[in-house]
Amino acid sequence: MMVKNSSKVLNEEHWIVQPQFTNLNLRAAFSLKSISVEGLEGRRSFAKKIGFDPTGLVIPKQTHSTNVNFVSSFNPIENCDGVFTNEKNIICSIQVADCMPIFFAHRSENVFGLVHAGWRGLVYGVLENTSQLIFENGYKLYDFEVFIGPSIQKCCFEIKDDIVGNFQKECVFPAQKNGSYKVDLQNQAFREMRHMGFRENQIKISNECTFCSQEKYHSFRRDGKNSGRMIGLIGSV
Repeated sequence: MMVKNSSKVLNEEHWIVQPQFTNLNLRAAFSLKSISVEGLEGRRSFAKKIGFDPTGLVIPKQTHSTNVNFVSSFNPIENCDGVFTNEKNIICSIQVADCMPIFFAHRSENVFGLVHAGWRGLVYGVLENTSQLIFENGYKLYDFEVFIGPSIQKCCFEIKDDIVGNFQKECVFPAQKNGSYKVDLQNQAFREMRHMGFRENQIKISNECTFCSQEKYHSFRRDGKNSGRMIGLIGSV
C-alpha cells in the first residue's frame, strides 16, 4: 500500500518543502513557487538558503532520458535525469514542473540521489536504471528511503489512447472524454520500485498536485512554455 505524505514526511514552510529522512546527516529540499530559483544563480541562492555550499551543486542537463549517473565531481552532466553520489561535498539537484522529483536517501550511510521522472522516463526505464546504478555501486535497495515529491496527480494527468498501453493497467482510469484516460504516475512509480526491491514502507509520496495547486507550484501542463520550475536538492550536512 502506498504511504501518502503526513506531518512526519514534510516540513513545509511558505517557500520550501523538506522531506524528512531517518539519516539525519542528509538534508533535502524542494522549492515552492513563492521563491525565485531561476537560472544558475537562483539555484545557488536556494542551495545557500538550505544551508548547503552552492559551489558543490551538480546540475544535470535534463532531457527526459533514462540516464542516471553516480558522480564524484561537480562537472556538468549532459543528457542526464538522475544524479547519485556518496561524496559529502556534492549536492544533487534537479528541476521539475509537473514531473516527479524522486529523492533517495540511504538510511545510515552518506549515499543519496535525485531522479527527474516524467511519464517518458518512467515508462522507458529511468527507475530500472536507478536501481541498477545503486546495485553497481555496492548498495542495497532496501537500505534507501524514497520520497516522491509534489507532481502532477491522476486528477490532472490526462492522456490519449495512443500511449495508454505504456502504463500499468492498475494505474489507468477512463476520463470523461472519449478516448482519454487519467494516469496515476505516482502509483506506477511506487509499484515499480516495490517490485525492484525497495521496501514499500520506506516509499513516501506527496499527494499534492502541481497542476491543481496554482498558488504553490509551477506546472508546464497548466502554464505551457511560460511555466517556471521547482528545484529539488539533496546533500550532506
